[in-house]
Amino acid sequence: MASLLIAVILTIIPLGEQISFWRPEWIALTLIHWALVIQDRVSLVMAFVVGIAIDTLYGSILGQHALGYVLVTYLSVRLGLRMNPEAFLQQTALLITTLGLYLLISLWVQGVTSNSDGSWLYWATLLSSVIIWPIYHALLGYFHTQRKALG
Repeated sequence: MASLLIAVILTIIPLGEQISFWRPEWIALTLIHWALVIQDRVSLVMAFVVGIAIDTLYGSILGQHALGYVLVTYLSVRLGLRMNPEAFLQQTALLITTLGLYLLISLWVQGVTSNSDGSWLYWATLLSSVIIWPIYHALLGYFHTQRKALG
């Protein structure tokens, strides 16, 4: 739960306009990590509640991020059961698929509500998330293993 709180904080930290396009999807990455490591303890309700909280904090359409996070979590759990959790290429394919779908849903909602600027920089977050994934996944795995060993 602490890693999700840290992901929310990393998501809402204000950044400059140029840098904010490159901000990784911290919450989605955390949900994907949990779905790969501890499938039985990842909750769609938790993903929905975090999504509603992010919708409220960003002032976006209520349910936009909630729908995306629930979809990311569901697909990650379902596809994670069919893959080797240590296979880097499979994880990369899972990331591109789930995060790409999440970003497409957000783009669709923004397009319907006329809040989209249509810039190609919108997709920079997908690239930065895929690049940061190995480090973030290893870091979360390290702390999960440490806590497991202590408990």
